[in-house]
Amino acid sequence: MRKITLVLLVAVGLTAGAATGARAAIVNSLRGWSEDEQGWSGAVAGSYGASGGNTPQSTFEGSGRVQLRSDANVWRLIGSGKRTTVHGIETARATLGHLRHNYLLSDRWATLAFLQHQRNPFQRLDSRFLLGIGGRWQAVKGKKTLIYLGAAQMFEQERIQDEEGHTKAQRFSGFVSLETRLNENVVIDFLVFYQPNWSDFKDWRLYGEVALEVELTGSLSLFTGYKLEHNSRPPEGVEQSDWDTKTGLQFKF
Repeated sequence: MRKITLVLLVAVGLTAGAATGARAAIVNSLRGWSEDEQGWSGAVAGSYGASGGNTPQSTFEGSGRVQLRSDANVWRLIGSGKRTTVHGIETARATLGHLRHNYLLSDRWATLAFLQHQRNPFQRLDSRFLLGIGGRWQAVKGKKTLIYLGAAQMFEQERIQDEEGHTKAQRFSGFVSLETRLNENVVIDFLVFYQPNWSDFKDWRLYGEVALEVELTGSLSLFTGYKLEHNSRPPEGVEQSDWDTKTGLQFKF
């Protein structure tokens, strides 16, 4: 109980501190964990990119995740941050806190519940609060391939800059996840989330991610990936789609 309380307190701290915002409402909480190890496990990752000449730009991104696992309960906590500057002027900021719980019903079935809060001044998002509950099914469990399917009912509350009051919505959140191990050291990961508004299916969000991870040692790995995020109804003046690529190192413990 003390460990669970500690996880909750850290999650509250991340949520309260997410003053600079997160880019998307959708989080990949399926990767970077030990699937069998009991107790604590986790990973930290970091990447840096720079360009010069006509566009002197630098980007730093870091993330961390921790898991507490027992026979039937799995708690997962995620934190991340990103900052980009051009000519020394900040052009993008992002931080995020996400807490998730799974109760393992069988080898293939589990419940899921999650809590998330975010802000993003570059997308006119003062705050976005998410609360979801649903289930997850491990459709394929092989030595080299894992496939997950999941669905949840999600409550969303948003506040947009320069607009009065909050907007609320009930959304469906569904995902498909595929992980394939090409050999002992190379893994390809593919993930898609789809989140429509129950009252208006023209209001929907999509998140897609593909990543390649190469294990250098037992704990250290090199990763590269591509992400695409789409919001069919963003705030006025905000683009519908965001995408990015990244390459960096990850340390698992």
